[in-house]
Amino acid sequence: MIKCLSSRYCLFLFLICTIVSKPLFAQPQSQSDTKTLHITVPLSDKLTNRLERYLSYAYKQLGYKVIFDKILPARARKMVDAGQLDGMMVAEKEIEQAFNHLVRVPVMLAKGTLMLYCNNDVDCQLSALDNPNHTVGVISGNSMSSHFMQRRQAVTYGLKSDRLLGTMLTKGRLNYVLIVNEAHLGSLGDFDERLFQKVELYHTEGYHYLFKKHELLLPELTQALKLAIKKFGPLIKA
Repeated sequence: MIKCLSSRYCLFLFLICTIVSKPLFAQPQSQSDTKTLHITVPLSDKLTNRLERYLSYAYKQLGYKVIFDKILPARARKMVDAGQLDGMMVAEKEIEQAFNHLVRVPVMLAKGTLMLYCNNDVDCQLSALDNPNHTVGVISGNSMSSHFMQRRQAVTYGLKSDRLLGTMLTKGRLNYVLIVNEAHLGSLGDFDERLFQKVELYHTEGYHYLFKKHELLLPELTQALKLAIKKFGPLIKA
């Protein structure tokens, strides 16, 4: 151990060490102001992969880093409406009828149609949804398909995703399912829809939604999303 020759010399060494080491501790603080948002994404990889770069780019213009969380739709919507998450990547506009604490970013991100898909050995018409002996597959929770069936007489069978509905239809476990067909991506059920009968039920639009506390971001975020569309190309077919 090195002994100090005098108290003044020891004090001088202590001050030098403090000055030299100070930047090492101060450096991480430069990243402490990073703003982060948690956005839920659909279970459909096709839709998520298409929209992720647009939203990432838009939020980057505002100085935000986005963490995309894949959560079951019914749970995700409740969490965003309760402020436990910051927003949803995309949802149909009818969601506004079920939740009161969501704000729509007024840039259309998707356009789609709610479709009735049926196996080929059944009568595939709108009236099939009013037959109490029929079971119709829908997305569980406050989804567009569940909402559509509220005034119908058929029994509903709730599943977590469009993909699971497509699987149940393909395997013959359900004869009727309601699945969204996105204008650009086709059926979100991820199955060969050419093999089944289908009936168009309802046209809708998809938007990005935020928890209401982020409402002040709307003007800048709207412009940033438009800039992203200009950079990466249109999302909606003309």
